[in-house]
Amino acid sequence: MTNPQHTFRVAKFGGTSVANYSAICAAVANVKSQNQPILVVVSACAGVTDRLVMLANESDNVESILSEIVHRHTEIADELSRLNRAGAVEKQLALDDLHDRLRQHVARRPTPHDASFVAWRDQLLSFGECCSSLLFSWAWEAKTEQPSAVLEAKTWLFTDSRYGRARPQLKAMIEKAPQWLKTLEPGRLYVTQGFIGKNERGQTTTLGRGGSDYSAALLAVVVQAQELQIWTDVAGVYSTDPRLCSDAFAIAEMSFDEAAEMATFGAKVLHPASLLPAIEYQIPVFVGHAAYPARGGTRLVKNSTHKPDVRAVAVRKQQTLMTVHSIDMFHASGFLAQLFSIFAKYDISVDLITTSEVSIALTLDEGGSQANHAVSVPAAAIAEIELFAKVELEYNLTLIALIGNQIGRQSQLSQWVFDAVAPTPVRLICQGASEFNLCFLIPERDTIDVVTRLHARIKR
Repeated sequence: MTNPQHTFRVAKFGGTSVANYSAICAAVANVKSQNQPILVVVSACAGVTDRLVMLANESDNVESILSEIVHRHTEIADELSRLNRAGAVEKQLALDDLHDRLRQHVARRPTPHDASFVAWRDQLLSFGECCSSLLFSWAWEAKTEQPSAVLEAKTWLFTDSRYGRARPQLKAMIEKAPQWLKTLEPGRLYVTQGFIGKNERGQTTTLGRGGSDYSAALLAVVVQAQELQIWTDVAGVYSTDPRLCSDAFAIAEMSFDEAAEMATFGAKVLHPASLLPAIEYQIPVFVGHAAYPARGGTRLVKNSTHKPDVRAVAVRKQQTLMTVHSIDMFHASGFLAQLFSIFAKYDISVDLITTSEVSIALTLDEGGSQANHAVSVPAAAIAEIELFAKVELEYNLTLIALIGNQIGRQSQLSQWVFDAVAPTPVRLICQGASEFNLCFLIPERDTIDVVTRLHARIKR
């Protein structure tokens, strides 16, 4: 591991935290109040990435969508120009240049069947973060009268060429860190983009939706940060989704293991992969409200002093249950290998699995596409599986995960859980692979009732 020139904290601000002029100013005030070296990572302004995805997916209404994106950024820029006329011309020209390049890039749109489409799409999606990082840097100078600069993410975030879901090359990132760290000027705030990087050919790649958290965690590892801060629109990680249960409360402290389970099983505050670098390198993580940091938040640590049997109820909707039946499974070897080779071939991600003598049931997350639409199981994959087994698919399910400690060793836990769930039917149960969760599937229509009954048993 390298020894960085400066001691940083890394602060990541999500889309809602840079959504408009007032939100960006609140984020700037947050960073200013900390009065220490901070590297800022930003997402695109809320809603911008969705519109960029629309540009990638359709050829109609292109001018209208482009106008919406430009208008969102221009509204913020106009307010900033009134604050800092001295630097406004240069910043406005840089923003105009980004918008011009966006238009030119859209005009070069290949067909979706063209081999170059995926690379073109990643380049398209990167414009959101490029614009928001410029606006944040501009806001910092306008509000604080202190110098700032945009640190291009492609300077430090190296990935493979798996467009749309690129895998970071952390070893290479750590090796190259001393070079670009030496170029950073003390006293200047640097703002970089989340979500995007570059491959070995210098082409733009993206980490997938939610990848800004992951980017921030990777940057924290690369610079050996004192702390990783995830600033969002809620004051920490909640005991369950507040939109489903009005009694949900912020958790003051939780372990990395618990938080990783929360992220994996539906906590929207954290991207599922974002914690992994922090866990491995034991970097403390704080999750708080970007505009109201005084409200506190959730501190994630290696070991929490308080370890309740159930810490939280995580929820993930839009789940599909796939059941594969075959008499050939009975006392046979190689069946699962054959099945999962097909999943690997079609890049199908499997979550929970249970098996019997002649069938296997597993869950697929249908809500994880970049356009926030359900991802259907490829027909070609189903056809291959049906050559040797019968396939049944059940949609519109919700995955409920109880997150806690030593869950499999709590003698009374199963009883009160399923007493609370009844009379809702449970379609699948999975427990034992981890001591930090108990998971099951229920019909999506029963989600709120079940979550409310389960959460009533959780103590602050």
